[in-house]
Amino acid sequence: MRKARQEDRAALAALMFDQFYEKQELQQQFSGIDPETAHTIGPTILSLGQGYFFSRGDVFVCDAPDGTLAGALVGADPRRLSRFGPIGQFFYALRHSRALRDIPNSLLTQIMRNSRPVLAVHSANWYKRYCGRPYYIAQFAVAKPYRGTGIARELLEGAIEHAAAQGYPAIALETLSRENVPMYLHFGFKLKQVYTSGEFTEYRLLLPLLSPLSI
Repeated sequence: MRKARQEDRAALAALMFDQFYEKQELQQQFSGIDPETAHTIGPTILSLGQGYFFSRGDVFVCDAPDGTLAGALVGADPRRLSRFGPIGQFFYALRHSRALRDIPNSLLTQIMRNSRPVLAVHSANWYKRYCGRPYYIAQFAVAKPYRGTGIARELLEGAIEHAAAQGYPAIALETLSRENVPMYLHFGFKLKQVYTSGEFTEYRLLLPLLSPLSI
């Protein structure tokens, strides 16, 4: 695992889009947009939004033997992040990049409108009930060919070590994929809340790092 560099942003965005396009969140955001168009503009939007995390958080990656990215994890102090949570990077991109001018306004408007149900299920501060200042994992993905090879463990254990070294008392994360929950439980996370809004259910987990910690 290493810290990502600016030159990794295009590959990082392609990795994230490829892994999450099949998931409920991006399917909702790109609803009504044909897959070819989504795969053309999606990585562009994510690449621009990665600047949000490069400036406000930590971006870790693992390299595959052929030099491509095998996995990535994005973390940050939640106090430095937008209250819009995972959609914050998209809004950041809208405000900070001229490159989006090449994408029709109608498509950007549609994506923002589609994002409302995702915003509705997400809480930016649910963890405050248990811990005032956790380290926050905002994104986590492993490329399909490298799932089950130890990349997920390397990234998660690396993030846990990093957060502990920085003195954070816990790590917080959310997932919209129920099938991801057992993996996080395996690493010691505790499922603290399950919240449903419309067709979306968010699973909210917390990993204590310091003892005693009443979470």
